[in-house]
Amino acid sequence: MPLEYNLVGLNAISFDKGCYVGQELVARTHHRGVIRKRLVPLRFQDNDGKEVVNQVIPGSEVVNTGSGKKAGLVTTALGCHGLGLLRLEDALKGSTALSIQGQENVKVVASKPDWWPSDWLQDLQQHTAFA
Repeated sequence: MPLEYNLVGLNAISFDKGCYVGQELVARTHHRGVIRKRLVPLRFQDNDGKEVVNQVIPGSEVVNTGSGKKAGLVTTALGCHGLGLLRLEDALKGSTALSIQGQENVKVVASKPDWWPSDWLQDLQQHTAFA
């Protein structure tokens, strides 16, 4: 889904031009303003906060160890950094309970890019307030 990959913030989607495949779904999701998952930068650390290098592979599941639920998926990993498509509810609420499934010693720290529009997080806060 282009919205989950932050393409609106990069001006890669136009809501003013003609038809394209998937236009209805993308436009409806955009105008509702509820996007539960987004691509976010990740850091991989051990329990002591030290960088974990080359232990995470793309496709690894990220889980919330507190709830046991899947939080998302690592899409790219290089050294101790990566990108992941994560549920914002788990990723950006300051949760320290994210880890790689099957590698509970590898903690996942997600961060919000500086260039993200502030309304992306307001939408999340409004949505979770009513959930």
